[in-house]
Amino acid sequence: MTLQNAPAAVDQHQALGLTTQRRPSQHTNHPGAQWFSSAGLGLFIHWGIASVHGNVDLSWAMMANTPYDAAAHGKNKLTPAEYWRLADRFKPEHYNPDQWIAAAAQAGFQYAVLTTMHHDGYTLWPSRYGEFGVQSHLNGRDLVGPFVEACRRHGLKVGLYYSPPDWFFDREYMSFNYRSNDQNRFPGRPHFNIHHEPVRLAAAPPEHLDRKRRLFHQRVEELLTRYGRIDLLWFDGGDHDNVIRDRARELQPHIVINSRSCDGDYDCTECSLPNERPSGWFETCHCWQQSSIPTQTVGTVDVWGYLNSEQYKTTAWMLETLARLRSWGANLLVNIGPRPDGQLPDMAYQRLAQTAAWMKLNHASIIGAGPGPWPEQSNRPITIADGVWYVHCIEQDPIRLHHTAKPKSIAFLDTALPVAWHFTDGQLTIAPLDNERTQEIGHRVLAIHWQ
Repeated sequence: MTLQNAPAAVDQHQALGLTTQRRPSQHTNHPGAQWFSSAGLGLFIHWGIASVHGNVDLSWAMMANTPYDAAAHGKNKLTPAEYWRLADRFKPEHYNPDQWIAAAAQAGFQYAVLTTMHHDGYTLWPSRYGEFGVQSHLNGRDLVGPFVEACRRHGLKVGLYYSPPDWFFDREYMSFNYRSNDQNRFPGRPHFNIHHEPVRLAAAPPEHLDRKRRLFHQRVEELLTRYGRIDLLWFDGGDHDNVIRDRARELQPHIVINSRSCDGDYDCTECSLPNERPSGWFETCHCWQQSSIPTQTVGTVDVWGYLNSEQYKTTAWMLETLARLRSWGANLLVNIGPRPDGQLPDMAYQRLAQTAAWMKLNHASIIGAGPGPWPEQSNRPITIADGVWYVHCIEQDPIRLHHTAKPKSIAFLDTALPVAWHFTDGQLTIAPLDNERTQEIGHRVLAIHWQ
């Protein structure tokens, strides 16, 4: 399968050693992992020291000359030295993930994933391995544990993100001038040190590389033995490493693992939908917050993490994206960015409340529903549960679908009010419907019962 990631994501993935061509993942058959395919909706939470600034991306902000956001003219950039000093001002005095997860549970989210360590190397738990994180800056305060407990309390599956690339650990042996190691693409581009000064890089010695791999394995084992049951691991880059995958399954046999850093259980796209029906378990991760960082070619680039503009894409956008993915049996992992003090923006809670209102009336079409025959038999995304076809009315033109049987009834899922339809020669036609979609809340759903 060709994974159609957004342009910026493709660039970043190449820099991290990820490819856009992957074989279909062979998912685990453990009974405790089978929740994933029907989960539908997950909450991604990118949080860390970058939130202190409020207008930079996690980790990537310290990488100079990224081409996808050149139109920002460096206003979204810090030197690594400046970026890491944000840790001195990261004070999450109002951190209460129970409020986040309670709102997500009301909105129908089935799992949540927290960035325990991004590429910047700052750990949100007091790791015994490494020197940069809450153990060095917050007197050892654990920010991961309360998240895990909140998920359990509100019935969400627990997911932990971990980045194998650790730029703080690698800072003496890597360039912070974007892709300066690719002289074919960027001829003459110099390597930059942590002050964005040109530098001649020394090759990382074998003992450094060995220690880096040990740190990766030690930290993951720490995460999987410190908090009890963990349901999902979300890796992000680095060398292809099935050893840590196998160790994770030894420690937690039920665990679900993505395929970014190993032969995991599912593939994913970032900030764009797959271009064809996935053949196995699948997830698209996307940003709910609305970026304010301009690009030269694609308007604005999606930013993972807190932006002080505190603007979010509409609930209608999220629900349409979710419907398209569920019609192919895939999940949506949609991201929010907490403030540096640990609170969520009011806009995030507003979007979650709007989602809860929509789910109250339409959850049967998403939660536990399986994929439908779209676009093969329908011009609208379809999900199916207990023989009922749920048609997601995300466009205004007539609905057309093919079926061998005649409908028994067609009605709006939210009101149970019937709609007019015409069926002949195996083709069902439904005229454009009023109020199919509101600007903020989202589309309506039709329930079709067949004869």
